[in-house]
Amino acid sequence: MVRDFTSRPLLPGQARGFIQSARSAPRAGNTEGVRYSLLEAENVTAYWDITLSGNKKETFPWPGLLNAPTLIIVWVSPKSYVQRYAERDKENTGLGKGESEWSTPYWWVDGGMAAMTILLAAESQNLGALFFGIFDHEARVKSEYRIPEEYKAIGTIALGHPAKQQRPSQSTKRDRASLDELIF
Repeated sequence: MVRDFTSRPLLPGQARGFIQSARSAPRAGNTEGVRYSLLEAENVTAYWDITLSGNKKETFPWPGLLNAPTLIIVWVSPKSYVQRYAERDKENTGLGKGESEWSTPYWWVDGGMAAMTILLAAESQNLGALFFGIFDHEARVKSEYRIPEEYKAIGTIALGHPAKQQRPSQSTKRDRASLDELIF
């Protein structure tokens, strides 16, 4: 993950191409419950104004992140999945009865796969990318970009050209489990 970007923009249509790639990510029941906000130029500035309001920009530990020229927010609709699984070919699962019936909510899985597809597509084109949460700013972000209430944010992906110098996060100091530790 890249946390320091240059302000150099992506090529025209490049971010849309990443979203096009994400359309091929797995979708449970071929449910069309994943959507995207593609933010460029002034919309990126508005996003940071919402999520880093007040003096938070001045104290933000990753100022190079704010240079990312493109942001993609991945949204999912639990309602779409419940409706899809209430259809005739899926009704025997019982998942069409409501969100509480899902031990593993496929909307989160599918949204994560779509986000990973975008991250991998950016990496394949030698771009930098960072996935991060919206946290308690979701309602304001939804309002600013007129996102229907039924949608929930998976998170935001910053995309751009990585700066030459990257300051690693504290998390990179954590040991990774060995392959043998990961396999049951």
